[in-house]
Amino acid sequence: MDKENIHRQLNRQIKKHFSDDFIANNEALQNFIEVVNLSYLNFEKDAELFEQSSRLNDLEYYKINQKLKSELGKKENIQNNLIQAIKQLNNNEIKFQNGDDSNNLLQILRNEIEYKRDFQNELYSAKMNAEKANEAKSDFLSIMSHEIRTPLNAIIGLIYIMEKENTLNSFQENLGVLKYSAQNLYMLINDILDFNKIEAGKIDLEKIPFDFKELVTHIAKSLEIKASENLNKIEVIIDDNFTPNIISDPLRIGQIITNLVSNAIKFTKNGLIQIKVDQIKQKDTISVFKVQIIDSGIGIDVEKFKSIFQKFEQAEVKTTRQFGGTGLGLAITKKLLHLLNSDIELQSEIDVGSNFSFVLELPFFSTNLELKKSIVHHDYKEESLDGLRILLVEDNLINIKIAEKILKQWSVDVDTAENGLIAVEKYKSNEYDLILMDLSMPVMDGYEATAIIRSTNSLIPIIALTASSSYSYLEKGLKIGLNEYIIKPFNPKELNMKLRKYYK
Repeated sequence: MDKENIHRQLNRQIKKHFSDDFIANNEALQNFIEVVNLSYLNFEKDAELFEQSSRLNDLEYYKINQKLKSELGKKENIQNNLIQAIKQLNNNEIKFQNGDDSNNLLQILRNEIEYKRDFQNELYSAKMNAEKANEAKSDFLSIMSHEIRTPLNAIIGLIYIMEKENTLNSFQENLGVLKYSAQNLYMLINDILDFNKIEAGKIDLEKIPFDFKELVTHIAKSLEIKASENLNKIEVIIDDNFTPNIISDPLRIGQIITNLVSNAIKFTKNGLIQIKVDQIKQKDTISVFKVQIIDSGIGIDVEKFKSIFQKFEQAEVKTTRQFGGTGLGLAITKKLLHLLNSDIELQSEIDVGSNFSFVLELPFFSTNLELKKSIVHHDYKEESLDGLRILLVEDNLINIKIAEKILKQWSVDVDTAENGLIAVEKYKSNEYDLILMDLSMPVMDGYEATAIIRSTNSLIPIIALTASSSYSYLEKGLKIGLNEYIIKPFNPKELNMKLRKYYK
């Protein structure tokens, strides 16, 4: 900044308020002084012109003078308002002086307003993109679920039929491998979708009376074959003082214990897996007890204790290659325990084994309450449903054949419809005890068909038999009028259990 060209009056004002060092170190102030200085210099030129014009005519001078006073008053008022606005936008500490050029101030204010507007537009755009991305993720998961589960339904259904009909004895060993592979793929998909539901906060725990001891016993029994493949044994040890009759969510607690026991089996060879349940205390109607899953497997390095509970993480990279898995099992277990107001504890030593444990505080009840058998056990015996009339609504011809064969194993009278429109027409002209409804179909989907049927009949049971596991889609169906749903690929035993509820 050239001090020699600074207007003398402005220079006096500057020296009153600012030191040379302050000006030298403040580039913004220097730029502002240059703008104001230009205003002072222009003002002198205006004054010279004004004097020349005043000499021409006193009357004309008076009018011009009055007009200038009016305009200067307006200018000063505008400048004051602009200065306050700029200070509020920028939190600017620079002190503005009278005599500022309003055009420059207007430009500064305009720039700030445009910046703020652009910033708000960017925020709004980012918000919209995030919402679209979330919707896209939900749609993607639903589509992938449908596309993967549909062929899996055919695989699992055909295995079930071939086992029942027993027409391919020479291929029993291959069938066993195929069944094992299909079940593994099914569990992997369930892990991914379960984790997505937990992350989205879409899992609500049920409050059902059940026998915890019976649950643990069934889990141990169902995993015996899997354990024997690694030459392992499973042992259940339950405290004699333990109160088994509790109220909670047996499905999710069963999922926690199954995950931990399956994990122990996977990392143990020719060893022992123990499931221990110890009563800690009872207070009022609350039972406090500890569950431990102890194995004699490969163990875990203490430095890896935290990382194995993160999604898609395992203790070592080589672990995934050697033992497989998504790395979601322990992450899901930890999150489910958080929903139960608990947490998982780990004690482990390399080449000695591991102990995963958690403590639950749950209501208990007297034995006269009816226990709800909500879990499909491996020893469940399917029952005949002779005379039950079902309308099966499904667009996939292979799935129709599989479902028909399974239902006829139980002597069910089955009628079929290839889409929702045909289903509505058949419903109007026939009598059915129950409708199995696919949701994703051409012409008319299951949601619209259910809504039409519900408009005239609120009693007929409608069960969704769908490959879409997205919570939002299923919730939409329940609101329209579905009684419940079964996710493809379905377990025939689960289907038999649900149909029995409506069998008269």
